[in-house]
Amino acid sequence: MCDIEDPAPDFSKSGAVQYSPAEAEPEGAVETLLAREAGRLLAIPGVTSVGVGLGQAGGEALVVGVTDAGVAARLPSEVDGVPIVVTVTGEVDALPQR
Repeated sequence: MCDIEDPAPDFSKSGAVQYSPAEAEPEGAVETLLAREAGRLLAIPGVTSVGVGLGQAGGEALVVGVTDAGVAARLPSEVDGVPIVVTVTGEVDALPQR
């Protein structure tokens, strides 16, 4: 029994919905830095991911995922004054499409 007089419509049988987001524009200085440096960082063998996250002081940082600590040792500690936080993720494999 439902206490809601007018429940939301049931879209569960509507089928697939096309998702086409607009190309996101960088929002701030760190996002702009990420857009500029992501390709260079991802080209380093053993780097699996790059993104924006929080640094140790609570400020924004570039977060870089790497396969092992040896890769982490080859990365700079910062780019244009923005700290790099390294996470050892191990190998990352894409799942096959269904």
